Amino acid sequence: MYSSDEKYEVVLKSATDINMSNWQITKTLDTMTMVNNKFVILSIINNLINEGVDKKDIFVTDKSFLISTNYKTYFETGNEFWGEQKDIVKMYSLGRLISMEPNEDIFKMNCLFEFYKKLNSVTNKYLKCRIRSTYLADSYNILFRESIEQAYETLLEGAKKQVCDVFERHISPDINKKDMIIKTLENQKDLCLEKSRKKFQKIMRDSRKKFTYTYNRFDRPVVGIYHPDRHYMEIINADQMYKNGEESDTQIKLKRITKNSPVAIAMLVTGPMVAFLGYLLYREHNVNSQIDTEDLFDIPQDQEEAINNILGNDDGNLLDTGNVKAVDVQVKEMAHYNLNKLEIATNKRVVHLEMNIENKITIETK
Repeated sequence: MYSSDEKYEVVLKSATDINMSNWQITKTLDTMTMVNNKFVILSIINNLINEGVDKKDIFVTDKSFLISTNYKTYFETGNEFWGEQKDIVKMYSLGRLISMEPNEDIFKMNCLFEFYKKLNSVTNKYLKCRIRSTYLADSYNILFRESIEQAYETLLEGAKKQVCDVFERHISPDINKKDMIIKTLENQKDLCLEKSRKKFQKIMRDSRKKFTYTYNRFDRPVVGIYHPDRHYMEIINADQMYKNGEESDTQIKLKRITKNSPVAIAMLVTGPMVAFLGYLLYREHNVNSQIDTEDLFDIPQDQEEAINNILGNDDGNLLDTGNVKAVDVQVKEMAHYNLNKLEIATNKRVVHLEMNIENKITIETK
C-alpha cells in the first residue's frame, strides 16, 4: 500500500467555497515540489548510509540550484566531477560543501575555492578577467598529494603568471600597476591561510548542525558524495537539476488546475512522496479505503513510525513489511522537518486530499 514504485494522481481541492488566489496555488505547488524532491534525496542518503557510505563524505552545498537554469552544461557528460580543467569551475560554482560529519578533505577543498575566489576578485577588479581554470585544476591535484599551503602557492603562481602575460601584451606596459596587482595577490595567500586555520575547529565542531540547517533552509538543495579514494564528487540529485527536472523519474507532474469553485490541483506523484501523502491522507482526511480492512490497522499512528517505514523500506512502503532498514537519526530529523511542511500544504481546513492509483484514474474527456 502506497509504495514508491507506484504512481498516483493526487488531487487537492479547496475545502471552502472561497477560491484560492494565484499566489496560494503557486505556493502550494512549490511546497509540494520542494518536499517531494527533499524526500527523494533523504531516501537516497539513507540508502547510501545503509550501504556503508561514510556520513562525512555526504555533503550539501551552500547554494540552491536555480529554477531559471537547466544545468545542461553541468551534467551533459554525467553527474561526476573529477577536479580536472573541464570540471573544476563547475565544482567551484556549486558553492561551499558542508558535510554531514567533519571531513578534512572537504574543508581543504572549500579553502582552495575560497582562495580562488579572493584571487579572482583582484584580477577582475584591475584587469577585468578571471584566473584560468587550468591553474585551479593544477592546485586541486596538489591539494591532496602535498598540502594546502603548496596548493595555494601553485594557484598563486598561476595567477601571477597570468597577470604578467596580460601586461606583456601591452605596447607600453604599466610596470607599477603590474607590481601592485601581484603584491595584492600575494597578500591574499597569508590572509586566507590564517582565516582557514581559524575556521577549521569551528567547522569540525559544527558540521552536523550546519548540514541539517542548510538542507532544511534551501528549497532546492544540491547534495552529493565525495569519493576520497580518487578525490572526485558525485551529485546525487542531478536529475532534479538537469533540464529543470523534466527527465527525473520522481518529479511531480502537474496535470491540471481547475479554477472554478472549488479550486482543484491535480498532479502525478511517485517515489517516497506517495507514501508520505498516503500517511497524511488516512490520518487527516476522510477517504474511501483503498486497502484491505486488516491493513488499515497497520497504518502508522505517528510521524516517527511513518518515516521509519517509508525511508526504511526498499520500496518506500508506508506499512511495516518486516524488512525495514535502520533510518539514520539525522536523516529522520530532516524528514520530520519536511513532513511538517507537507502537513501545512495539505491542511484539511484548507484543502481536501484525494489519491487514486494511476491505472485506476478516470480519463476526463471534456
